[in-house]
Amino acid sequence: IQCGLDADEYQGGDVCCNSDNGETICSDEAGVETEGDFLSGDFCLTPALRGTIPVGFGNTPYLEVLDVSNNLLTGNIPPEIGLLSRIELLDLSNNTLTGSIPSTLGVLVNAAVLVKDNIIITGQHKDDQVAPLSICNDVRGFDLFHDPMWCPPERNLMRKFYDEAKGQEWTNSTGWVDEFNNHCKWYGVECNEEGLIVSLMLGNGGLSGRISDAIGNLTSLQKIDLPENDLKGSIP
Repeated sequence: IQCGLDADEYQGGDVCCNSDNGETICSDEAGVETEGDFLSGDFCLTPALRGTIPVGFGNTPYLEVLDVSNNLLTGNIPPEIGLLSRIELLDLSNNTLTGSIPSTLGVLVNAAVLVKDNIIITGQHKDDQVAPLSICNDVRGFDLFHDPMWCPPERNLMRKFYDEAKGQEWTNSTGWVDEFNNHCKWYGVECNEEGLIVSLMLGNGGLSGRISDAIGNLTSLQKIDLPENDLKGSIP
Protein backbone atom coordinates (compact mmCIF):
# COMPACT_ATOMS: atom_id res chain seq x y z
CA ILE A 1 0.00 0.00 0.00
CA GLN A 2 1.36 3.37 -1.05
CA CYS A 3 0.13 6.18 1.22
CA GLY A 4 0.50 9.92 1.23
CA LEU A 5 0.30 10.14 -2.55
CA ASP A 6 -1.09 13.40 -3.90
CA ALA A 7 -3.86 13.22 -6.47
CA ASP A 8 -1.82 15.15 -9.04
CA GLU A 9 0.97 12.54 -8.71
CA TYR A 10 -1.32 9.63 -9.45
CA GLN A 11 -0.39 7.82 -12.69
CA GLY A 12 -3.31 5.42 -12.95
CA GLY A 13 -6.56 5.76 -14.87
CA ASP A 14 -9.72 7.72 -14.16
CA VAL A 15 -10.93 7.39 -10.58
CA CYS A 16 -14.60 6.84 -9.77
CA CYS A 17 -16.08 7.05 -6.28
CA ASN A 18 -19.33 5.85 -4.78
CA SER A 19 -20.84 5.75 -1.33
CA ASP A 20 -21.50 2.49 0.48
CA ASN A 21 -23.27 2.82 3.84
CA GLY A 22 -21.86 6.27 4.30
CA GLU A 23 -18.30 5.24 3.38
CA THR A 24 -16.80 6.57 0.18
CA ILE A 25 -14.99 3.95 -1.87
CA CYS A 26 -12.88 4.92 -4.86
CA SER A 27 -11.20 2.86 -7.57
CA ASP A 28 -9.56 3.51 -10.89
CA GLU A 29 -10.48 1.96 -14.23
CA ALA A 30 -8.18 -1.00 -13.59
CA GLY A 31 -9.96 -1.81 -10.34
CA VAL A 32 -7.26 -0.41 -8.04
CA GLU A 33 -8.93 0.63 -4.82
CA THR A 34 -7.94 3.85 -3.09
CA GLU A 35 -8.37 4.74 0.53
CA GLY A 36 -8.82 8.27 1.80
CA ASP A 37 -10.09 11.41 0.13
CA PHE A 38 -8.88 11.36 -3.45
CA LEU A 39 -10.35 14.76 -4.25
CA SER A 40 -8.67 16.46 -1.29
CA GLY A 41 -5.33 15.16 -2.52
CA ASP A 42 -4.18 12.61 0.09
CA PHE A 43 -4.98 8.93 -0.21
CA CYS A 44 -3.59 5.39 -0.11
CA LEU A 45 -3.23 3.31 -3.25
CA THR A 46 -3.68 -0.47 -3.12
CA PRO A 47 -1.97 -1.70 -6.31
CA ALA A 48 -3.30 -4.27 -8.70
CA LEU A 49 -0.99 -6.93 -10.14
CA ARG A 50 1.86 -5.34 -12.05
CA GLY A 51 4.77 -6.62 -14.09
CA THR A 52 4.85 -9.44 -16.64
CA ILE A 53 3.17 -12.83 -16.67
CA PRO A 54 5.69 -15.42 -15.39
CA VAL A 55 6.67 -18.05 -17.94
CA GLY A 56 6.66 -20.51 -15.04
CA PHE A 57 2.90 -20.90 -15.38
CA GLY A 58 3.73 -23.32 -18.18
CA ASN A 59 5.15 -25.68 -15.56
CA THR A 60 1.81 -26.10 -13.78
CA PRO A 61 0.14 -28.74 -15.98
CA TYR A 62 -2.74 -29.35 -13.58
CA LEU A 63 -3.85 -25.71 -13.54
CA GLU A 64 -7.49 -25.40 -14.61
CA VAL A 65 -8.20 -21.69 -14.06
CA LEU A 66 -5.84 -18.76 -14.57
CA ASP A 67 -7.68 -15.48 -14.10
CA VAL A 68 -5.47 -12.39 -13.97
CA SER A 69 -7.99 -10.05 -15.59
CA ASN A 70 -8.48 -6.40 -14.59
CA ASN A 71 -4.91 -5.73 -13.55
CA LEU A 72 -1.93 -3.75 -14.84
CA LEU A 73 0.10 -6.58 -16.34
CA THR A 74 2.49 -5.63 -19.14
CA GLY A 75 4.69 -7.32 -21.71
CA ASN A 76 3.90 -10.26 -23.94
CA ILE A 77 1.73 -13.29 -23.31
CA PRO A 78 4.26 -16.11 -22.68
CA PRO A 79 4.00 -18.87 -25.31
CA GLU A 80 4.51 -21.34 -22.46
CA ILE A 81 0.89 -20.70 -21.43
CA GLY A 82 -0.01 -23.09 -24.25
CA LEU A 83 1.43 -25.93 -22.16
CA LEU A 84 -1.53 -25.72 -19.75
CA SER A 85 -3.24 -28.75 -21.22
CA ARG A 86 -5.98 -28.91 -18.56
CA ILE A 87 -6.83 -25.22 -18.49
CA GLU A 88 -10.54 -24.43 -18.69
CA LEU A 89 -10.39 -20.66 -18.24
CA LEU A 90 -7.54 -18.40 -19.29
CA ASP A 91 -8.59 -14.82 -18.60
CA LEU A 92 -5.98 -12.19 -19.45
CA SER A 93 -8.48 -9.48 -20.35
CA ASN A 94 -8.31 -5.83 -19.32
CA ASN A 95 -4.58 -5.47 -18.75
CA THR A 96 -1.92 -3.60 -20.76
CA LEU A 97 -0.41 -6.61 -22.54
CA THR A 98 1.41 -5.98 -25.81
CA GLY A 99 2.98 -7.99 -28.62
CA SER A 100 1.05 -10.66 -30.49
CA ILE A 101 -1.22 -13.47 -29.35
CA PRO A 102 0.95 -16.63 -29.21
CA SER A 103 0.00 -19.34 -31.67
CA THR A 104 0.71 -21.88 -28.93
CA LEU A 105 -2.67 -20.99 -27.42
CA GLY A 106 -4.23 -22.75 -30.39
CA VAL A 107 -3.94 -26.09 -28.60
CA LEU A 108 -6.26 -24.94 -25.79
CA VAL A 109 -9.28 -26.24 -27.68
CA ASN A 110 -11.42 -26.84 -24.58
CA ALA A 111 -10.67 -23.56 -22.83
CA ALA A 112 -12.21 -20.11 -22.69
CA VAL A 113 -9.36 -17.84 -23.82
CA LEU A 114 -10.06 -14.17 -23.06
CA VAL A 115 -7.72 -11.40 -24.19
CA LYS A 116 -9.93 -8.38 -24.92
CA ASP A 117 -9.18 -4.89 -23.63
CA ASN A 118 -5.40 -5.13 -23.89
CA ILE A 119 -3.06 -2.95 -25.92
CA ILE A 120 -2.70 -6.00 -28.20
CA ILE A 121 -6.34 -5.46 -29.17
CA THR A 122 -6.80 -1.71 -28.76
CA GLY A 123 -3.34 -0.43 -29.78
CA GLN A 124 -2.62 1.85 -32.71
CA HIS A 125 -1.31 -1.00 -34.89
CA LYS A 126 -4.30 -3.29 -34.34
CA ASP A 127 -5.44 -2.94 -37.96
CA ASP A 128 -2.27 -4.70 -39.09
CA GLN A 129 -2.82 -7.76 -36.95
CA VAL A 130 -4.77 -10.99 -37.05
CA ALA A 131 -5.07 -13.64 -34.38
CA PRO A 132 -3.22 -16.93 -34.97
CA LEU A 133 -5.04 -19.16 -37.44
CA SER A 134 -5.00 -22.15 -35.08
CA ILE A 135 -6.84 -20.20 -32.36
CA CYS A 136 -9.44 -18.84 -34.78
CA ASN A 137 -9.95 -22.28 -36.29
CA ASP A 138 -9.86 -24.54 -33.23
CA VAL A 139 -10.51 -22.61 -29.99
CA ARG A 140 -14.25 -21.96 -29.86
CA GLY A 141 -13.91 -20.28 -26.48
CA PHE A 142 -11.62 -17.56 -27.86
CA ASP A 143 -13.29 -14.21 -27.13
CA LEU A 144 -12.35 -12.85 -30.58
CA PHE A 145 -13.56 -15.96 -32.41
CA HIS A 146 -16.46 -14.10 -34.04
CA ASP A 147 -14.54 -10.86 -34.67
CA PRO A 148 -14.01 -10.75 -38.47
CA MET A 149 -11.01 -8.43 -38.17
CA TRP A 150 -9.07 -10.73 -35.85
CA CYS A 151 -10.50 -14.02 -37.12
CA PRO A 152 -11.51 -13.56 -40.78
CA PRO A 153 -14.09 -16.29 -41.54
CA GLU A 154 -12.76 -16.83 -45.07
CA ARG A 155 -9.32 -17.61 -43.68
CA ASN A 156 -10.85 -20.57 -41.81
CA LEU A 157 -12.61 -21.67 -45.00
CA MET A 158 -9.33 -21.58 -46.93
CA ARG A 159 -7.68 -23.61 -44.17
CA LYS A 160 -10.30 -26.30 -44.77
CA PHE A 161 -9.76 -26.11 -48.54
CA TYR A 162 -6.00 -26.48 -48.01
CA ASP A 163 -6.39 -29.53 -45.76
CA GLU A 164 -8.82 -31.35 -48.05
CA ALA A 165 -6.75 -30.62 -51.17
CA LYS A 166 -3.59 -31.97 -49.46
CA GLY A 167 -1.92 -28.58 -49.30
CA GLN A 168 1.28 -30.00 -47.81
CA GLU A 169 1.92 -31.62 -51.22
CA TRP A 170 1.34 -28.51 -53.38
CA THR A 171 4.15 -27.27 -55.58
CA ASN A 172 3.59 -23.71 -54.32
CA SER A 173 1.80 -23.03 -51.05
CA THR A 174 3.56 -19.78 -50.17
CA GLY A 175 1.82 -18.08 -47.25
CA TRP A 176 -0.87 -20.73 -46.88
CA VAL A 177 -1.98 -21.60 -43.31
CA ASP A 178 0.76 -19.43 -41.82
CA GLU A 179 -0.39 -18.56 -38.31
CA PHE A 180 -0.19 -14.78 -38.74
CA ASN A 181 -0.42 -14.31 -42.50
CA ASN A 182 -3.57 -12.68 -43.85
CA HIS A 183 -5.31 -15.07 -46.23
CA CYS A 184 -5.38 -12.40 -48.94
CA LYS A 185 -1.60 -12.78 -49.15
CA TRP A 186 -1.69 -16.53 -49.74
CA TYR A 187 -0.41 -17.71 -53.11
CA GLY A 188 -3.15 -17.79 -55.77
CA VAL A 189 -5.67 -15.86 -53.65
CA GLU A 190 -6.96 -12.42 -54.63
CA CYS A 191 -9.23 -10.30 -52.42
CA ASN A 192 -11.23 -7.13 -52.85
CA GLU A 193 -10.88 -4.02 -50.70
CA GLU A 194 -13.14 -5.55 -48.06
CA GLY A 195 -10.81 -8.50 -47.64
CA LEU A 196 -13.18 -10.97 -49.33
CA ILE A 197 -11.85 -13.52 -51.79
CA VAL A 198 -12.76 -12.78 -55.42
CA SER A 199 -10.33 -15.09 -57.23
CA LEU A 200 -8.65 -18.44 -56.56
CA MET A 201 -5.99 -19.40 -59.15
CA LEU A 202 -4.13 -22.64 -58.38
CA GLY A 203 -3.70 -24.32 -61.74
CA ASN A 204 -1.02 -27.01 -62.17
CA GLY A 205 -0.17 -26.73 -58.49
CA GLY A 206 -0.06 -30.35 -57.38
CA LEU A 207 -3.48 -30.23 -55.73
CA SER A 208 -5.09 -33.59 -54.99
CA GLY A 209 -7.70 -34.95 -52.62
CA ARG A 210 -11.08 -33.30 -52.99
CA ILE A 211 -12.52 -29.84 -53.56
CA SER A 212 -13.78 -28.68 -50.18
CA ASP A 213 -17.39 -27.61 -49.75
CA ALA A 214 -15.92 -24.53 -48.05
CA ILE A 215 -15.54 -22.97 -51.51
CA GLY A 216 -19.32 -22.61 -51.65
CA ASN A 217 -19.22 -20.18 -48.71
CA LEU A 218 -16.94 -17.67 -50.43
CA THR A 219 -19.73 -15.23 -51.16
CA SER A 220 -17.67 -12.81 -53.27
CA LEU A 221 -15.79 -15.40 -55.32
CA GLN A 222 -15.93 -14.51 -59.03
CA LYS A 223 -13.26 -16.72 -60.56
CA ILE A 224 -11.79 -20.09 -59.69
CA ASP A 225 -9.14 -21.79 -61.82
CA LEU A 226 -7.86 -25.24 -60.80
CA PRO A 227 -6.82 -26.99 -64.05
CA GLU A 228 -4.13 -29.66 -64.36
CA ASN A 229 -4.50 -30.95 -60.83
CA ASP A 230 -5.69 -34.28 -59.45
CA LEU A 231 -8.75 -33.09 -57.55
CA LYS A 232 -11.82 -35.25 -57.09
CA GLY A 233 -15.39 -34.02 -56.95
CA SER A 234 -17.04 -30.92 -58.35
CA ILE A 235 -16.96 -27.26 -57.45
CA PRO A 236 -19.81 -26.64 -54.96
